[in-house]
Amino acid sequence: MTDSNPDIKLSSIVCIAKNNAIGKDNAMIWHIPEDLKHFKRTTLGKPIIMGRKSYEALGKALPGRANIIISRSYDALPEGEPTQVFKDMEAEGDEINSGTSTHKVQSIEDAIKLAKAIAQKDGQDEIFITGGGQIYAETLPITERLYVTILDREYDADTFFPQINWDEWDIKEQRPHPAENEKDRPSCTFYTLERKAS
Repeated sequence: MTDSNPDIKLSSIVCIAKNNAIGKDNAMIWHIPEDLKHFKRTTLGKPIIMGRKSYEALGKALPGRANIIISRSYDALPEGEPTQVFKDMEAEGDEINSGTSTHKVQSIEDAIKLAKAIAQKDGQDEIFITGGGQIYAETLPITERLYVTILDREYDADTFFPQINWDEWDIKEQRPHPAENEKDRPSCTFYTLERKAS
């Protein structure tokens, strides 16, 4: 994969369990409001790239962002009713009514190229991989920045984030968040990782 604009960082953002779980049955396994706020705050206004299943799990495009969906099976992307995953993600923070667009591409390379072009036009310095498991796995080797929330619990799942080799990353930020036991929410840590220069 060639980099058409090296000034725009390719980042991934993900919430994982201790066993690297990220989802089951094309849905989120947990509801951690602080992580949803973090996702929205971090990605707002910036292009996001996702696979078809991740888009289907949302039901429609996340507002305030260019949504780039990698799919070989849609001629046109369906715009459905927002799912519970969408409602959970957008319930945190202010409602956004502008800056939303949806684009379909057939490859990761095309998605990154389009996302960087949109970011450059909008004056942004970062684009995001937002899932799912296969897209994360294929892009992790070229990801420059990783926003990862690690939950202090293991979950039963069918979709996992690839194993992180911590030797390849510098920890730029590390912020713990306490458990909310009355709501059965585990403690978690928010990390911002930058890939070490090779």
